[in-house]
Amino acid sequence: MRGRHLVALAGASLFTAVVGARAIAANSDPSPLPASSHIFAPGPRSQGLMGLQIEPSSITDFQGTVALAYLSGTATDGGGQHYDLEVDLRIMSGDYVATDGSTRTAAFAFI
Repeated sequence: MRGRHLVALAGASLFTAVVGARAIAANSDPSPLPASSHIFAPGPRSQGLMGLQIEPSSITDFQGTVALAYLSGTATDGGGQHYDLEVDLRIMSGDYVATDGSTRTAAFAFI
C-alpha cells in the first residue's frame, strides 16, 4: 500500500494573519460559521469541487476578498511512511461583524 490519505480541511485552525497597527480587543474576533453550517469548496465541478458560485468565506458576516489554494502532493515522515496530502488554504481580507457586534476590518488565514 502506497501510504495513507491525509486531508487537512474544515477542522483546521482559523487565526488572525494581519490586524493592522492598532491593538484589537479579544471580543473583536470574527464569528465562525455555526457548527451546523458547511464550509464550502468552491472551484470547478470537473475537479470534484462545488462550482464557482459557492461562498468561499469561513466566517460569518464577512464582506471582502477571499483567495483560495488547493494543494495536493505527497509527504514522507521520519520513518519513511508515505502520505497523500490535500490541503485547502484560504486568505480573507475585508470587513466583518465581530463577536462584540462592532464592524472591523482585518485579514485572516484558514489553513
